Amino acid sequence: NDFVHAVRVDPQRPSLLFAGTEQGVYVSFDDGAHWQPLQLNLPAAPVNDLVIKNADLVVATHGRSFWVLDDIAPLEQYEDSIPQQEAHLFTPTSANHTVFRGSFFAPSGSVGKNPPAGAVINYWLRASLKRPDQAKPQASGGGAEGASAKTEATPSTSSEGKKTDADEAPKITMEILDSSGKVIRKYPKKEEPASDEEEDFFSRDRNAGGLPADAGLNRFVWDLRYEGATKVPHAPLWGGNTDGPEALPGAYQVRLTVLGKSYTAPLEIKADPRLKIGQEDLAKQFDLLLKIRDKVTETDDTIIQIRDLREQIHTINKRLKSDPRAKAIADAGKRLETEMTEVEEALIQTKAKSGQDVLNFPVRLNNHLVALSGVVGSADSAPTKQSYEVFDMLRKAVDEQLAKWKAIVSTAVAAYNNLVKQQEVPALMLTQPEAGK
Repeated sequence: NDFVHAVRVDPQRPSLLFAGTEQGVYVSFDDGAHWQPLQLNLPAAPVNDLVIKNADLVVATHGRSFWVLDDIAPLEQYEDSIPQQEAHLFTPTSANHTVFRGSFFAPSGSVGKNPPAGAVINYWLRASLKRPDQAKPQASGGGAEGASAKTEATPSTSSEGKKTDADEAPKITMEILDSSGKVIRKYPKKEEPASDEEEDFFSRDRNAGGLPADAGLNRFVWDLRYEGATKVPHAPLWGGNTDGPEALPGAYQVRLTVLGKSYTAPLEIKADPRLKIGQEDLAKQFDLLLKIRDKVTETDDTIIQIRDLREQIHTINKRLKSDPRAKAIADAGKRLETEMTEVEEALIQTKAKSGQDVLNFPVRLNNHLVALSGVVGSADSAPTKQSYEVFDMLRKAVDEQLAKWKAIVSTAVAAYNNLVKQQEVPALMLTQPEAGK
């Protein structure tokens, strides 16, 4: 009951046809033997023409302007058996090595939505894998352990609290692998402490909410970046962020794991055709950005360890309170804190609590590294001589502080732990009632 204005053949799959009719768009997977509507969010309107440009379907309506369906790869690869499968990973369309840096301010007025920046990855799930309490995702250390008898101060490698449902192995994961098979990015990311809105102002990661896991077709966008550096929670950064470097043009692989079963597909990143820069210069930029990222991680991991140890010392002091052994342990803790704070204040500006605080309190080594990363990654070009020189200077300064920290751990921390052991501090202590009550 609809007459046709235009029919177009998909260049990648000749049996895939699109028809523009008086009421909308239809699609056929079998050379026109059967048709079904492809309306989605397209209002009912006459479709006078269609064109397939790259991997997008562009529709010209009469009275409703243009309508674009981004990335029709799932339609080109669709088979009747897919809906019966537990999961299916479609081969992604090649992505361009292009950085969309955006703007500080959202555009005003009636404007369209740009296609997602990065590699668009589509996959099918027969059933939803989301927890009942899980909101729909948006696609664009430990101290003294109570009764565990752990009263020593020990540097931790991560901040872990009580185990929750979110800590269990996820039912769905996605990994990006380089040409050698090494995992360079994994989703969902480990949940981090909630951060302030101002803290995330410069963050480019739009997939922090996790992987879509609805029944049916799901779409996820990899921003083409490697894993980012460790970030100190609630520590504002100026002039940059902890994002990883952008992947070089070349061959990659996507690995989707659903309920223990893995599905893989190749992914190609193509060089930006508008740029004249060679692969060698891009590789130089990538290598330096990766070195900066790793040094930021070393720096921030140390800061997190220092703060974790300080919290453990305070916890032990609080537990002892009026205990006769308290003074000796408290005095040792103060001496240890003094040494730790000296290293911490060289690595990070401890007085900065918001983004504007750095105007009054100069940034320290971790922020200098982050800012250098922002400069090196600000253009598609090989790093300048000055960038290498600044990194070498910062690396030496950081390594000097890290060496001090290792010495503190092997001497002062060890001495503190020995003192606690000698004082035979029990794992569990009853709080004594105050006199006169």
